[in-house]
Amino acid sequence: MRPSEDDAQWAEYAESFQEAFRNQQANYKIKGRPDTVKKAWREERRTEPAPDRGKCRFGLKIDLADCDEAFYGMGEAAKTGLNLKGGEYQNWAVYQFDEIPVPFVMSTGGWGMLINTDGRHFVDIGKRNPKELLVMGEEDDLDIFFFWGDSLHSILQSYTRITGSMLLLPKWAYGLTYIPSMLENQFELLSSARTLRTEHIPCDHISIEPQWMKVFYDYSLEKWWNEEKFHMPAFLVNDECVGMKGGGRGGRYSFINALNRYGYHVSLWLCNAYDFTDEAERIARGKEEGELEPWYRHLEKFVDSGIDGFKLDPADTLDTNCPEMMCVNGYSEMEMHNLSQVLLPMQVCQGMEKQLNQRPMLHYCGGYIGSQRWAAANTGDNGGLKSSMVWLQSLALSGHCNTTVDMDIHYLESLHYAMFAPWAHLNAWLGCSQPWWETPRMYQSFKEYARLRYRLLPYLYSTAIEAHETAMPILRPMPIAFPGDKKVRDIVEQYLFGPGLMVQSYSDRVVFPEGKWVDYWTGAEYRGGETIAYTPPENRGGGLFVKKGAILPMWEDRDYVTEKSETEIILDIWPDRDSSYLFREDDGVSLDYKKQLSCHTEIRCRETDELVRIEIGPRNGDYTGKPEKRIWRLQVHTQKEIQAVCAEADEIR
Repeated sequence: MRPSEDDAQWAEYAESFQEAFRNQQANYKIKGRPDTVKKAWREERRTEPAPDRGKCRFGLKIDLADCDEAFYGMGEAAKTGLNLKGGEYQNWAVYQFDEIPVPFVMSTGGWGMLINTDGRHFVDIGKRNPKELLVMGEEDDLDIFFFWGDSLHSILQSYTRITGSMLLLPKWAYGLTYIPSMLENQFELLSSARTLRTEHIPCDHISIEPQWMKVFYDYSLEKWWNEEKFHMPAFLVNDECVGMKGGGRGGRYSFINALNRYGYHVSLWLCNAYDFTDEAERIARGKEEGELEPWYRHLEKFVDSGIDGFKLDPADTLDTNCPEMMCVNGYSEMEMHNLSQVLLPMQVCQGMEKQLNQRPMLHYCGGYIGSQRWAAANTGDNGGLKSSMVWLQSLALSGHCNTTVDMDIHYLESLHYAMFAPWAHLNAWLGCSQPWWETPRMYQSFKEYARLRYRLLPYLYSTAIEAHETAMPILRPMPIAFPGDKKVRDIVEQYLFGPGLMVQSYSDRVVFPEGKWVDYWTGAEYRGGETIAYTPPENRGGGLFVKKGAILPMWEDRDYVTEKSETEIILDIWPDRDSSYLFREDDGVSLDYKKQLSCHTEIRCRETDELVRIEIGPRNGDYTGKPEKRIWRLQVHTQKEIQAVCAEADEIR
């Protein structure tokens, strides 16, 4: 809506916007870009004046007829609760304040909206007036998509149909990521990796901080290894020496290949301050070359050397607002700021997919509309304590399923819930945050949590495929998991981890939604509708509850995903009359998931007064490496007689 300047309604919007801008202006960090990267930006300035910052240029008012509506979404805009009603939020990517703004909001009233604008704008959901929702922005025309659905899930599905399905990571990325101290060299890193293996702490992914670079925090396109810390001369990287062939991507004598032989995948930290618009415009216009070198091109040599992913640090992409910087496409950095949060992971993801013909592991703590298609997300340098639980759940209600926090292993509560995040990582960036330097009690708890996560990986990965195929996130906040239960509309301290497990932390109570529940730690049983005082066992940081009727596919202990065969699957079954589960699987690495459904197996559990009958259907669908014969091992929590049948090609033990 763009009324005339003397319109009374417009004046009201404009004043509201100015107030919102003044209230939150202190959160914007203004600084210049490093001189080494200014050459990547156009030197000329606008011929017309840049728009005044903080001036309202569009607005919209929506009457809220139902005062009982709850509102969810907006990425990391919320800080204290899931229900956005009564608050005011900005959609502008700001480091450590709102790193993944998502201008999407949905209501328990059966509707949602996507504010399809690139510039900074504010959303007031009943703060100034409980019966009004206001949208106010300083740039662009007003462009809004409205969605209707019978549930939060169906509205979220509509949103992802427009902005893109949730990314499916390689299966190993759902294990454990370890980020060593940035003071370590390659031999200290190898020693830590060996300790993880000898101590049987499962881990699949090692992400190296900026000490790998010859120039610390190198923003340029001339990056190279710091050979004083990481012996990676060109002949090792390019595998040019006689007798080195056959060592994988990169020479068999490199430390990367040594880590590969131990079952690890390796990624590198990157900083950037670059104009991504040139490459985007080149592709859109079908041009052979642009004015600037594509950002991804200088990374190809590292992928050739065996790198499987990158940690895309926000650096100046998030932390800089520079009105004087002009992009190749003629827009200022301020105008492109939100879009750059998508262009960076998109261009790296597309580059790696084309180069490897398989899924990369990219993680980024920035984002905007559609970034769920291109990279896993983390909540950045904001710690892994209670406050980060809000962001993980709001991101889940904003189209993101691959999310995590910086696990803080010095607190059991953080260890507990961070191990039940969609992807888990321990960031020992600086200081002594390696688990073996904690107390023996905490060290033991860390190992036990990590091993439990790995036993649950078939269940977790099946849930990740479900998220890609149906938009139901891995981490399921209570309002999307139990839409009819108003008591759980704004509970932050609990969420579902997939369909069958409920995680609780940072609270001394548990609110049980519909159904029957079993304490995974103690075996105690509870009924839906109960609210209890709860203290977890001494070596646990919170509650873990199984919903009766759940069927949890698991596998035996392992130190990394591919260490053992996937032929045998353990079905951990908690009978409760009739229940079913759809087990999803694929090859775990290829890009086939983008063009075909995964292999589906329906598993049913029927409980009567006398017995429990398990029915395992055929494995419908195909994929590279699919076991010719699946062995199902049953682990049924019952004292009753068990009957079990499966498809002819498979076997039950």
